[in-house]
Amino acid sequence: MKKSKIDVKDLINIGLFTAIYFIFIAPPGILGIIPIFMLLLPAMIGLVGGIPIMLLITKTQKFGPLSLCGIIVSLILAIMGHPWMALILSVPIIILADVIMALGHYKDWKLNSIGYIIFSFWPIGNLLPFYFMRQSYLTFIQEKYGSGYESTVAALFSIEMIPIIIVTTIIGALIGAYIAKAILKKHFKRAGMI
Repeated sequence: MKKSKIDVKDLINIGLFTAIYFIFIAPPGILGIIPIFMLLLPAMIGLVGGIPIMLLITKTQKFGPLSLCGIIVSLILAIMGHPWMALILSVPIIILADVIMALGHYKDWKLNSIGYIIFSFWPIGNLLPFYFMRQSYLTFIQEKYGSGYESTVAALFSIEMIPIIIVTTIIGALIGAYIAKAILKKHFKRAGMI
């Protein structure tokens, strides 16, 4: 692994790839207003986010840049109005993903893929209010979007849907990692990842 301190070049890469990642995940985020897409949001983010995240780790190959990228995105979304409760789940998941990738010095494709799948669970934090402050959150949604929309999301975000959210997120992130591998093969070889 390269020297472990984050330097100026790393900060530039963090800024650049965080911005690119944010641009990549914006369309699924906008689609998230549609209830069924809200349910699939973590999977869609995992699907489209593989390229900027894998590029970030190939450029930096040290602990911290991935964590900073994910935490910055989570904080921006919280400032934009997403539930602050999301950070309770998002931040530990992001750091765990970084730790997993660090175990293989950011060069082990299997660990990078597992780390990316774990990383892709951070958007699930935005769904926590449906499960931990359900009634007040549904009341808020009803006041904002109307009772028809509220009843649709209430039905979708049942306890029984949690396994579906988890499985679709794993599938979306795995496909996203393989898309990144196919597109970035040259970068991965240069970085010693494949």
